[in-house]
Amino acid sequence: MVYLAIALAAVAALCALDLLLTLAVLRRLRDRPAGPAVTEEGGIAVGEAVGTFATRCTEGAPLTEKDLGDGAVVSFFSPGCSPCRRKLPVFVERAAALQGRRQVIAVVVTASGGPDEEAEAHAMTAQLAAVARVVREDTEGPCTAAFAVQAFPSQFAVSAPDGASPTVAAVGDAALTTALPVGSA
Repeated sequence: MVYLAIALAAVAALCALDLLLTLAVLRRLRDRPAGPAVTEEGGIAVGEAVGTFATRCTEGAPLTEKDLGDGAVVSFFSPGCSPCRRKLPVFVERAAALQGRRQVIAVVVTASGGPDEEAEAHAMTAQLAAVARVVREDTEGPCTAAFAVQAFPSQFAVSAPDGASPTVAAVGDAALTTALPVGSA
């Protein structure tokens, strides 16, 4: 009987400790500063402002969030990503119909930098360069952080009317259909 009482007291103490730790975690989550809303697709949500960034395209031209015009499309691809391989040809075909290469930015995000990944990143960059300004960066690069990208491929249509700060107008496959096709007013 004594052993049963000791076991019961131990379980009660363990439950009390678990309750205290759970309350501490909830307090930390509640007190955490609010960041940008993230979509299920792994990036900032529609209506959220694009973060600030400064980088260079593969051709050497500078690129910042201020260079994203109204109707721009920013897409993120990663070597070694099966969905990226499947969607890349479709993206290239659709991007070719947009209002010129300046409105399309493609970001090739590499993780490990191994020889196989580097070769695939180079092939992706070559395909994308025909229809987009291409940026190469690692997983913590400035563009990836500005759009809070957590999954690949990710696509964003940007709205920046009259030089306003760019915000996300559409995400996912809708990003390319939101952008203006060639010849539209």
